[in-house]
Amino acid sequence: MLPPAETTLLAANPKFEALHRDLCSNKLNDNGTSRLDAKAVKEREILEEELRKARIDTVKRTLVQSGLNDLAYRGEELPEELRDLVSLAAAALNGDVAEEDRDVVADELDAFEAHAPVIASALSKQLQQDVTTIACLASPSNPPPTNELASHVQGLQNSVAAFRAQLAKSRITLTQELPKVHELYRQVIETSIRILEQTIHGSVARGTKTKADYLAVVAEGMAKKLAVQHAQLMQQVYTPEVRNDLKAKASRLDAEGVTLKRRIRDAEEKLAEYRQARGMKQMIAEYAELLREIEKVESEISRVEKGQR
Repeated sequence: MLPPAETTLLAANPKFEALHRDLCSNKLNDNGTSRLDAKAVKEREILEEELRKARIDTVKRTLVQSGLNDLAYRGEELPEELRDLVSLAAAALNGDVAEEDRDVVADELDAFEAHAPVIASALSKQLQQDVTTIACLASPSNPPPTNELASHVQGLQNSVAAFRAQLAKSRITLTQELPKVHELYRQVIETSIRILEQTIHGSVARGTKTKADYLAVVAEGMAKKLAVQHAQLMQQVYTPEVRNDLKAKASRLDAEGVTLKRRIRDAEEKLAEYRQARGMKQMIAEYAELLREIEKVESEISRVEKGQR
């Protein structure tokens, strides 16, 4: 069978398409063999029949030789002397007896012919066992009768041939569909690449990226503008005169804080001296006066600290 051609190739070459169709339809069989005329087909059938008969004769001869070999070494139903006789006959049929030894074994072969019915019966029994085994192998679940084994085997061969022909047709059909499948794959890949390009590098993606860049630039400009405005406001509020005044006031407040802390320390020292020198009553009065002085000093310190803030 010719390999299938692509439909695009056949469509582009009409003459080649006609030649291909003629070869597949008129000149070749499904199995790839050439189609013959009636005379050639008849001669071929005669040759096939002669070949079939020769094969049958060869198979029969092979079966007899194999059966005699089995009887010679495994034929328990034959006596010992007949086993030796069968072994000699099998060697003669196999061509294992030399030309110069044929006269020597001629008498034994004549004896083989005399015991032929017994040997034939044993051989038939053994062949019948082989046929039964073959039937079981051909259909283990439902072995066919021995007289129908040949037709059963022929049916199996025909089924196998039909399945092979169907498989060949399915392969051809599948091969013809492969270009279509490849074309579909190509279209899918092409569409996927196009969608991917549009998603990553397309107009929508470029517009989104441009908008994001624009917003980033606007945000950066707004941040710088706010920084400039903050600096301008700081310059308007904190003029050189205001900064100098604030520094002077801060210096005065620091000096007052130091003075008040010194006064508190002196008051605490006097309190300690009063506790040691005076009595409890006077000490209490002075202590109350001292507490009032401390509260006054602390209020002044709080006022100074609030003024610094």
